[in-house]
Formats: sequence, structure tokens, C-alpha cells
Amino acid sequence: MHGQRRTGLLITGLLCIASTLSGQSVTVESILISGLKRTKETIVLRELNFSEGDTLQQRDLGLTLERNRNNLLNLGIFNDVIVNISEWDTDRHHVIISIEIKESWYIYAVPILELADRNFNVWWSTYNRALNRLNLGARMEWLNFSGRNDKLKALFQLGFTPKQEIQYRLPYFNKKQSIGVTMGFLHSVNKEMSYATVNNREQFIRLDERILQERWQGEISSVYRPNIFLKYELTLGFQAVRIHEEIATDYNPLFFRNGDTHHEALSLKFAGEYDDRDLKIFPSEGLKTMVELKKTGWSKSGDENALVGTVLMEYNFHSGRRFQHRISSIGQYSLSRNRPSLMHYDAMGSGLKYVAGYELYIINGLDLIVGKYQLAYKLLEKQINLGRRMPLEQFRRLPVAFYVSVLAESGYVYDPYTGADNSFSNRWLYGGGPAISVLIYNNFLFQFSYCTNHLGERGLFVHNRTSF
Repeated sequence: MHGQRRTGLLITGLLCIASTLSGQSVTVESILISGLKRTKETIVLRELNFSEGDTLQQRDLGLTLERNRNNLLNLGIFNDVIVNISEWDTDRHHVIISIEIKESWYIYAVPILELADRNFNVWWSTYNRALNRLNLGARMEWLNFSGRNDKLKALFQLGFTPKQEIQYRLPYFNKKQSIGVTMGFLHSVNKEMSYATVNNREQFIRLDERILQERWQGEISSVYRPNIFLKYELTLGFQAVRIHEEIATDYNPLFFRNGDTHHEALSLKFAGEYDDRDLKIFPSEGLKTMVELKKTGWSKSGDENALVGTVLMEYNFHSGRRFQHRISSIGQYSLSRNRPSLMHYDAMGSGLKYVAGYELYIINGLDLIVGKYQLAYKLLEKQINLGRRMPLEQFRRLPVAFYVSVLAESGYVYDPYTGADNSFSNRWLYGGGPAISVLIYNNFLFQFSYCTNHLGERGLFVHNRTSF
């Protein structure tokens, strides 16, 4: 594989030299795909921005090949991809493009031993590494289930939060591979639950072994993807939640906006997204924009009546060969200004809605804005041959990249209802610091940061995510 990569880089270099000598174009005579064992060939062809018979400019060939390699890696189901010119007829100006693929391991059936808290730092610092806050069980994630980049997920969990979940995602079911569907169902039980937020920390209660909260949730989504950069999604959801009567009478009468012990609501969400980033998990260039509008509940007198809009923007660019810049922002505005139930009053503290240095806190509110800047330096990128020490053949060649970064982030949450009990609301928050990011197998990212906040608190924070 190393020899093939060096050959690919050599050919790409020659193409770049050729482009300075000629402004001619070439025609793609054929596309040869090798290495597929499970994946359907149509899934690979769908992610390319060229097809057989297309005309490509010679001066752009090197960038075109690299861009399409990244498109395929962004699927999250391949460990490595090489896109190359295998034959070039200089008389007819025809080329044959070869795509060599190293498929990943697709079935992840593993025992569950995970934290019940929002992140590692909350468990470590706030709850003193309490072992009774662990979840135990089994999870199966079957990527590329039928070879069409579909995904089947099933979960059975005991421990702190007993839960059962099943989800299936089919990216495409029509001939043009533009329409897909996702279906999911979840049931969970809590014997300890958060009933309020005070001093920007969740307040938990446990009443012996009594069940304090039970949740049922179902969703079905339709996805329309007209090209590799655009995606539109419409999601219909239903949620039913019941809490123990003592929560509503003794701890928080406004846990649900109707003051009751049960909550039922339909939701409808529309999201539109444009994403031309080179790599989704740790991009070096490209733009992502997303607009989302979610309606929960359908009447003023219902269990819920919320309409929330969210906008996200991310811009990536590089300077030189190793420096990468990432500027991103996310904003949320509640078009309905009435007080929602606590479970829908989340603003900052999870997902992408956080400011570095505030991972231990949660800031509830109607509206928020978060801005982030990251300057990253690619310290190392290489492939490690694990050989027979790795029993799974798909993981024997380990692509790994190390980055050192500086983070600078800020955010603001508007909280008209509980701001008096939470001092981080209704003011600007600032945080940041140095970080190290590790990307392995082009699909798994781990970030370790040492950040501070406006109080001068410092800590080591851990974040991780995958590309699938």
C-alpha cells in the first residue's frame, strides 16, 4: 500500500507539471474500482464528482483526484482510498481512473461500559468517578449493513440508565440514490434524574429504587440529497415522558410546562445543509452551513409549544502545508417565547453547543450564540503497519495523524426564566487553551484540551467523535 501511495503521489506530481505545459483537457474513458468486498459499486460512484465520459482539465487533475479520495473517506466505511490514473492515452487524451479501496470493519458488537453523564469531565470531577453512574449492556452497530452504506444500530443497556434502542438508516432507496430514510425507537428508565439547574449544574435526585422517569421516543426521517454537497431532512417524532409525582410536587413543579407528571408531544423538524469540506471529521478546507427549524407541540394549551430555529456555519482554510484554521459559529433562537419544559430548555452544554473550558456546566435558555476558532498544526501523519499483531485484517494498516491546536471560543445564552439561579446566563462566556487531536483510521477523532474559563478555572477535557 505504501508503494502504491508513493506511485500515486508521483503521478499526481507529474500531472501538476503537465498542467503547466498544457491547458488541454482529458476525457474519463472508464473508472476501475478494486478492493470492494461488501460495498456496492454504485455507492462509490455516487460520491465522485466525475463519471465516465466526463471531460476534466489537466491543470486540475491532481486536486480532482485528491478531492474524490476525500469524498469516499467521508462515507466513514473505508480505512483507506487511493484514486489514481492507471492509463493515459496521450494521442486521444483519454484516461482510465483507478480507485483502490481498503474497506473497514463493519460490525461493532461490543459490551457497554460507559458513563451516564454528559461527558467524561462531569463524571470525573462532579461525581468523583462514582462507579454506580456507569451503564452496562451490549451495543451493536452494523455499518454498511447491506453494502449500501446503510446502518443498523441496536442497544440493550442496564445500570444507571436502563435503555433499549433500535435504529436503521438507509441513505438511498431510489435509482438516482437521492432519497433515503431513517427510523428509530428508544425506551429508557431513570432511577436518578436531573430535575433542575442551579449554579449552572444539574441537580439530581434519587428516591431509593423507585423509577423517577420513563421515556418512549420514536422518529422517522426522510432525507433528500440531490448532490454530494446538499442535503435536506424532514423528521417526524413522538415523545412520551412520565415522571414520579414527587418530582412535580416537591422538587420542581415546572419540570413540565403543564405542571403535570406526564408529557406527550409530536415534533416536526426540517434541516437543510450544504457541506463541501474536504474531510468531515477534521477538515483542512471547505464550508459547511446548516439551517434547522423544529416545532414541538401543536397548541398553546398542549404539553409543549416550542418553535426553535438553529443556524450553523463553519469555514476551514489552510496556510502552508501544515497549518489549518477553523472558524465556526452556531446560533439558536426560540420563535416561541413562552417557558418550555425543562427537557426542551437546553441551550449550552452538549453536542457542538459548548464553549471550551465550560464542559462541567450546563447553561439553559431560549437563545444562544457560540463562536469558535481553532488553529491547528499537523505534527505528524503516517501509516503504521501492525502486521499480525492485529488479528483483524482491515485494521492492520493504521493511518494516524497528530495535530497540536490552540482553541479560542466564546458564547452567550439568554435565559429569561432561570437566569437568577444561574450566573453564567445572560453574559458572555470566554474559554480556550491548547489541545492535541489524534485521528486514527480516518474515522476516529480524539481531542485532549487543557482549557480555562472566565472564572480562571483550568482543566483537562476529553472529546471524541466518529465520522459515521
